[in-house]
Amino acid sequence: MSLATEILDSCLVLSRLDQRSRHGLIERILQQLQAYHSTALHGVPPDKHFWIDTLIAWVSGSNVEIASMQTPELLEILVELAELIAVLDGISASRIAPPRFR
Repeated sequence: MSLATEILDSCLVLSRLDQRSRHGLIERILQQLQAYHSTALHGVPPDKHFWIDTLIAWVSGSNVEIASMQTPELLEILVELAELIAVLDGISASRIAPPRFR
């Protein structure tokens, strides 16, 4: 199961997740964003991926606050992050495309 799917599944039961579970989910998202920074965006000029640097810094510095958000606000953020992660999954997959033979 992909992280994007896991996030969306968590959204279905978000109101029942405790603080620890929410925090753990945010940590997994942060780790995945950091992994994409070094894989999917490898070789991209820094001025073209400053947005992910900013996002990583925000999530990293606000993890406790994000996990403590009211359910509707957190739900909105998680859905957006799931969509972003799905896009980054696609980019990563296309960068690891099998070689083409002539």
